[in-house]
Amino acid sequence: MTTRHDILIVDDHRITQSGLRYLFASLERYAVVGTLDHGATVNAFVQSQPVDLVILDLNLPDVRGVNVLAEIVGSRDMTVIVLTGETNIAEIHSALKLGARAIVAKADPLDHIVAACDAALAGDVYLSPHISEALGKFQQPPVALTSRQMAILHYLAQGETNKEIAYRLAIAPPTVSFHIAELRRKLDVTHNRKIVERANELNLL
Repeated sequence: MTTRHDILIVDDHRITQSGLRYLFASLERYAVVGTLDHGATVNAFVQSQPVDLVILDLNLPDVRGVNVLAEIVGSRDMTVIVLTGETNIAEIHSALKLGARAIVAKADPLDHIVAACDAALAGDVYLSPHISEALGKFQQPPVALTSRQMAILHYLAQGETNKEIAYRLAIAPPTVSFHIAELRRKLDVTHNRKIVERANELNLL
């Protein structure tokens, strides 16, 4: 019996939503369980029902796609594929650093989306040829951070407090404090205010 993986599509373009629904309807191993056109409702959706995979557009009408990514990967270690028409390479870099398992351009053939889903669920990182070419030689950051630590770093860089980060990631404030201490250790800084500065120097943000 084929294992079915449930997919949530987050994209404000109805044509893209319809095209993805049509694509996955022909594949027994995948089922689309929801489509959302705003980022603010994504975390509530994935908390309310089982979702194995989120296909996420970076360019949403209400919030930055990378913020949605940070929230659902940081809080739930969600498997996320970025499907984007975004040409901002910095945003694509950020998505990878925040834990996106695959990135596919909207200009890519449909079989690349399926390949990305298969690879991501197998634990691999997939970049379509179009994205690989755009990124050039993508270099892994010199410091290895967990997806939760990257999410916390992302929000620290936006000036959010420990309490605000805890709320966003649905974790206890002491857990945030623990991870911030780990960030200080890994980044070799003695004060919290130096974390973002050092992360920028290492191109982690």
